Amino acid sequence: MAGSITERPTRRTEPIRLLSCLLALCLLAPTAASARSGKGQKNYKEGLRQEAAQQWEKAAEEFSLAAAAEPSNSEYQLHLRRALFNASQAFSQQGAALMERGDYLGAYNAFRRAYGYDPANELARSMMERAFKLQSDKVGGEDAERPAPAPQARASARLQPTAYETKEARPRADDSLPPSRNEQLQSIQYSGDVEKFIRYLARQLRINVVFDRDFPRREVSVDLIDVTAAQALDYIFLTQGLFFQKLSARTILVADQLKRPQYQQLVLRTFYLYNVDPNDARALITASIPPQAGRQPVITANKATNSITVRDTPENVRLVADLLRSIDKERAEVVMDVNIFEVSRADLLQFGNQIGTGDSLTNLGGIQKGLSVFGGSREVVTQALASVPTALGAAFIVPPTALSALQRRDNTRLVASTQVHAFDGEKSTAHIGQRVPVQTASVTPYGSVSNGDGNNATQGATQGLFGGNGFPVIQYEKTGLTLEFTPQVFPNLDVQVKMSIKSNDVTRTAGAAALTPTFTERNIEGTARIQNNRTMMIASVAQSQQSRGRQGLPLVGLVPVLGQMFTAPRRDDSQTDIVIAVTPHVMRASSVTPEDEEMHPSGTLQTPTSNSLEAMMTELVREEQLAAARSLPTHANVELPAEATATVRPAALQTAPAGAKADPDAEPTFIPAPKELMAAPADSPATSSPADKPTEPVGSAKVVPGGSLFSFERQATRKDASSNNSAATTRNASLDTGATAGAPVSVITEKPLTERAATSAASLRLMSEPEPLRVGERRQLKVLLKTDAPLGLLALSFRLDQRVLALRSVGAGTLSSPEGARVTHTLTPEGLLLVSVAPPSSPLSGAGVLLTFEVEALAAGAEALRFDADDVHLVATDGRKVLVKVMTDQVSVR
Repeated sequence: MAGSITERPTRRTEPIRLLSCLLALCLLAPTAASARSGKGQKNYKEGLRQEAAQQWEKAAEEFSLAAAAEPSNSEYQLHLRRALFNASQAFSQQGAALMERGDYLGAYNAFRRAYGYDPANELARSMMERAFKLQSDKVGGEDAERPAPAPQARASARLQPTAYETKEARPRADDSLPPSRNEQLQSIQYSGDVEKFIRYLARQLRINVVFDRDFPRREVSVDLIDVTAAQALDYIFLTQGLFFQKLSARTILVADQLKRPQYQQLVLRTFYLYNVDPNDARALITASIPPQAGRQPVITANKATNSITVRDTPENVRLVADLLRSIDKERAEVVMDVNIFEVSRADLLQFGNQIGTGDSLTNLGGIQKGLSVFGGSREVVTQALASVPTALGAAFIVPPTALSALQRRDNTRLVASTQVHAFDGEKSTAHIGQRVPVQTASVTPYGSVSNGDGNNATQGATQGLFGGNGFPVIQYEKTGLTLEFTPQVFPNLDVQVKMSIKSNDVTRTAGAAALTPTFTERNIEGTARIQNNRTMMIASVAQSQQSRGRQGLPLVGLVPVLGQMFTAPRRDDSQTDIVIAVTPHVMRASSVTPEDEEMHPSGTLQTPTSNSLEAMMTELVREEQLAAARSLPTHANVELPAEATATVRPAALQTAPAGAKADPDAEPTFIPAPKELMAAPADSPATSSPADKPTEPVGSAKVVPGGSLFSFERQATRKDASSNNSAATTRNASLDTGATAGAPVSVITEKPLTERAATSAASLRLMSEPEPLRVGERRQLKVLLKTDAPLGLLALSFRLDQRVLALRSVGAGTLSSPEGARVTHTLTPEGLLLVSVAPPSSPLSGAGVLLTFEVEALAAGAEALRFDADDVHLVATDGRKVLVKVMTDQVSVR
């Protein structure tokens, strides 16, 4: 009994267990499949939630994780790019707000994060540099008192100064010139011939003067104080209507202004433009430079290379260069963010008992035609009765009745968000939507239209107005969103945009024909000026429509409660709200610096700009310094002298009386030994003396390839072992047993070798970041020095491609003393950069940053800055020779 009781439940539960297992497998299978197929779905959904809350930073993080899990998912990539752009713009707005409050450090961090999210946001980078500059000016001299950072801290990101500097902070162009000439200011009083006076002043300047053959004889009276001789000559040339032309380094030609077309030398230079059209630049130059007497300047534009070639005087060419530098700016780029919000609400209510319709209620019955009982005509009665269908009671028709209970509520929301990229001054158009077919006409054929077998009408043909089948004329209309923008970016980052926004939608109506849709159109055209990253509402439309109506029997339907038994009141309310907002985001803007706003001398209305003698003398001093630097030896050949072997003649030991103590402080006295004891034994082998062999040089030092700069390899020829044994000096510590105690013993002493000439090594490296520069980017380059010699002067030469890079500043590094080394740099028009470093007190030694260069990328190119290894000179304070090894990192612009 007990066994039978336990078996029954077991048999019954087996199918249930199998069914449970099958159900569990079915439930777990979709979960496992979704887990395998949906990589990054969790992060993607979280990103969508953060995107809906406009938390762009967190949304970008979640989308980046989702995209990293499945890089091929285009939906992940789309949302990631949108989140990165919006996060960058959000941090840019935060940084702008912090800068307005004076928190430059917080603004710098915000702009840095904005540039990190979107490296294409050039405005964030420039604002980051500006915030850094303002914070540095705010802190003042605190940075100078801070200790040098630890070596591990130097590996972090280094900050670069801004391109927009105040007039006091930025280096002037004259700072690159060498120190002014040691010319004393003097008071000049003269009255006499102008030619003699010019020769007198030119003799003080040590220059030669050649006068034109038609030079006029005239008297001049001068009374000047605290001027130099060059300034006095400039004043004389200006007041007397003279000009000079440089013939050589120290020779000038002086003539009247009327002879300028005859003697004035012209130069030819080509300017490569990066943003301005050559024809526009030519028109600007022609209108800016005043007309001159004689031959007009030649300006040629080349569209193929986007360049302009100018042939004019050197002064005017420099003026053209300054003018082109001020107008050849990067074109501004704007991303227009257009948001269209539309909310429509519809509320329809109809409830009641509708008796009849409009047609039935207007014809409830009655006598349609009058019945005339006069006349007695039978035809009249027959005609009247024919128009009445029934008897008199049938004339009152009971209208139909219908119970109406209808309620409809519609909520429609349309959100269109579009971002359009546009250049400054160019029209940008974007259309997102579909093309809907619309029947505009119908072509009716003359005969019948049928298909091939003649059974059915041709598909697509419609019934004509007068019979027959017709063909519809279809025209496709654009629907969706159409945007047209023409922005203009101002220096203060305000954007004036000429816009045209069109939105066409198809209204779906139940029962309407397919080829005759109804369009809902919204069109806005106009011009607005909007601040950067500020949202402006372009248009706002609020439309509300209310409809109340009823149909039924008069008076009865107006009863409050009973009236709904005879009529169905209708209430139809609709409301539509439309808001269109535009937000401009400036991605790149033309930087207007104080140099662009400076005034440049352009001469008078009659005569063009001419060079001054003071500037010519300064340039002459510069050239002489360069010539003096080039005259220094370019190669340092190190040849170590041979080791001189010192032969010390032996001397006999001084004997002291027995029992006497030796004085440790007394110098020993040596007595020459007898020749018999110094003679070599007969059975000793003959050895060659060092004098019999020719003396070979010890060797020369050279840098070991692939090793450190200070690893030298001495290649010295070793002498014979026998020669070393014969030349080696040994001391005989033991005496011959047969010798007497008082006999003199020969002793050979060893003297120290003469000190060889001191030689040191130095390593110079121009270090740059591995990533190439981009056009318009500023970066700091460092010159590293490693040496064990005390250096008192360093003269370095570099080759700079001025078409690719522009040198903005040169400064001393951290290797110099706190007082700072005196750094002088000179840049020639040919691209030769000469830098001299002289420490003020203590010499330079060790390893560290010697110089810092701030450069700005102008155009794409490779090897824009490199060492001129032949013109690198290092002078030690103790006169030792210094071996120099130079290394240059790749400095390129893409």
